[in-house]
Formats: sequence, structure tokens, C-alpha cells
Amino acid sequence: MVTSTAQPGGGDDERARALQAYVAKVKEHRECEAKVKKLREEVKKQSGRYEKTEDDLKALQGVGQLIGEVLKQLDSEKCKSSFLS
Repeated sequence: MVTSTAQPGGGDDERARALQAYVAKVKEHRECEAKVKKLREEVKKQSGRYEKTEDDLKALQGVGQLIGEVLKQLDSEKCKSSFLS
């Protein structure tokens, strides 16, 4: 003779708990997806700002090099004029 320890109707409670746990996990998953989406948008925005900053720095370095070349020429001309005087 086989006896069951489960009460009649006890399977419904277990099923309801499993369903509630599933619904909670689905809700948690959707919240996580929303957070990931927000973070990806933030990364995209920050990447754009980073690229703009890099371009600005490159432009500044280029201008600095031009100024350095002009100052170098002025120094060499100043040295020549001081030797001639």
C-alpha cells in the first residue's frame, strides 16, 4: 500500500507559490533590463562627451605646436638681431 504525504489540494498552494515566485522574477528581470538600458544610454552619452573632449585636446595641441613654431622663429630672429647689434 502506497501512502502520500501530500494533502489533497496542497498542490494548488505549491503551484500558486511557484507562480508568484515566477511573476516576481519576471518583474525583477524587467527592472534590471530597464536599468541596463538606462546605463547603456548614459555610456553612449559619456562616450560622445569623451570623443568631443579628445577632439578639443587635439585641436589645442595643434594650436600649441603652431604657437611654439612661431615663438621659435621669433627667438632665432631675436638672437640674430642681438648678434648684429
